[in-house]
Amino acid sequence: MAPTTTPHMRLQKALTERQGGALPGEIPTKWEKFSDVVILPQNAFCETEWEADESLWKTVAESLGVKRVARMGEVHGEYRKSGVELLLGDDDWVVRREHGIDFGYNFTQCMWSAGNVTERGRIANANHEGERILDLYAGIGYYTLPFLSEGARGPNGERGHGRGAAHVVACEWNEDAIRALKWSLSANDLANRCTILEGDNRNVDFQPEFDRVNLGLLPSSEDGYSLAIQALKSEGGILHIHGLAAGGKEDEWALDLANQLEKLGNFACSVVGVERVKWYAPHQRHIVVDIHASPVSC
Repeated sequence: MAPTTTPHMRLQKALTERQGGALPGEIPTKWEKFSDVVILPQNAFCETEWEADESLWKTVAESLGVKRVARMGEVHGEYRKSGVELLLGDDDWVVRREHGIDFGYNFTQCMWSAGNVTERGRIANANHEGERILDLYAGIGYYTLPFLSEGARGPNGERGHGRGAAHVVACEWNEDAIRALKWSLSANDLANRCTILEGDNRNVDFQPEFDRVNLGLLPSSEDGYSLAIQALKSEGGILHIHGLAAGGKEDEWALDLANQLEKLGNFACSVVGVERVKWYAPHQRHIVVDIHASPVSC
């Protein structure tokens, strides 16, 4: 039986042949690959000895079986630009299919967190039938689309148990993300059940008409807490609040959040769930706290 050849082994072999012997620096051991793109770690091939040029990126692409090569960067600015650098290829448009939903976006302009896959799936598989939902930080539709979808699909296209919302109001101010969201709404035949509010959501006077509000902004969505409380129906509803908590203190963080929210309006706020999504940084976890807000009699 022939020995198994891993992608890392193929990359190492191709680069060794290109260099004519010893490698001038470390090569990555992991990367993100999807569609015809590979996104390398931020520090990959940064040593000057690599003499990084188009021939290097072509070698990487051929050995890993892709057409486009990019390198991670830091998410930056108030518009949450991705920071990804395109190293080989003519354009940065890509379509990812996840939970039966097509997400289209420009990966050098809009961020994507593969680590949030479970949270997107949780939303897609939940029942939101008949609900009006406000997504305060929609981006390219990371959660807007799952809220609208008719359930995550299995590997053979089988339908899940989710039911889509009656309508979602999606707030976004990044023009690149808005274009991507519009494309994805159309591609998934969901545009008739979504209204996009373009611009700063802090300038919107939300009416109390929503059953559920999603606050999916990191590192903090605290600026949206009062808006979310304001937007809930008088009979109350559900808040999904993303945040960062110290590892091991997620439940404590959630209870403090509920107490903070109670001070913003006439609602009693209780924690009904804490989702541990992923590690965001050493000892710091990305969590989603599900809050039930119920009216309090004056």
